[in-house]
Amino acid sequence: MIEKGFRQRLAERQKEVRSLVCVGFDPLDEKLPECLRTDLHESHISTDVVTWMEDVSDATAEYASMFKPQKAHWEAFTNGAWALQKLITHMKHKHPRVPIFEDCKRGDIKRTQTCYRVGQFQIDGTQGMNFSPYMGKECMEALFDKNHPERSIVSLCYTSNPSAREMQDVILQDGRRYWEFVAEAVLRWANELGITENVGLVMAAAYELPPKGSGNVYSWHLKRCREIVGDLLWFLIPGIGTQKGAVLETVQYAYAGPGSMAINSSSEIDFASSKEDYAEAAGIRAMLLRDEINMAMDTFDYTYDLAA
Repeated sequence: MIEKGFRQRLAERQKEVRSLVCVGFDPLDEKLPECLRTDLHESHISTDVVTWMEDVSDATAEYASMFKPQKAHWEAFTNGAWALQKLITHMKHKHPRVPIFEDCKRGDIKRTQTCYRVGQFQIDGTQGMNFSPYMGKECMEALFDKNHPERSIVSLCYTSNPSAREMQDVILQDGRRYWEFVAEAVLRWANELGITENVGLVMAAAYELPPKGSGNVYSWHLKRCREIVGDLLWFLIPGIGTQKGAVLETVQYAYAGPGSMAINSSSEIDFASSKEDYAEAAGIRAMLLRDEINMAMDTFDYTYDLAA
């Protein structure tokens, strides 16, 4: 039996729950609800973190088209690798229809990148991961396993951290921005490797330009990237929630049908409450984000219908 590709699974899940929400799992020790802290000894904290994040996954699953644990946030805990694998096992058992994507941003020479592939896909058990393309085509090529074409490989392209503009907006001699060159290169690599179906790009949400309160929203990067890659590549979109990205313009310029994008929120959901209602509060935040996105979808008469 041929396993469904990541993007197909994402599209079907988005239709099923009528949601583009990607729930991130980025735990921090200082944010652990005190009601869960069973022991001050560092070696025990990871167990409490698993309980916390499992509860958040259960509370948000009905609104989630995708789950996205952030690798470094787990590596920072003693026994963090075990804790992350336990969370992923829980997700697969309780919510098998929600695709799991690991945010790890790996990028290295082919031999090392192959080890990252084993670590993320085989050991952690995720179905998608992202990478840095700075070291060239082998960064993508080494992550691809011909026996598992269903996995998703997503390149950093236009990220939401402000200092990224120092690098990604550099103007090349031919007038293109560096991130535009990256988008074109990733699409070319994907075509050359024959894996376009499940390849994607990290593309930041639309955002308000300074000064704060200006109301001037920058969304050209999303429109331009769709001109470059069309609907061939899907977008993983950070910057909504705590980073205050603009949902309406993000949907307007990035959406290209079910499975074409997923809008991530991590901190705003994970840290919605530090009290005993932490799970309920996380679920409410995920629901509100889903509703905000769907209002934007309605504005442009966009549909979750796979046949549309």
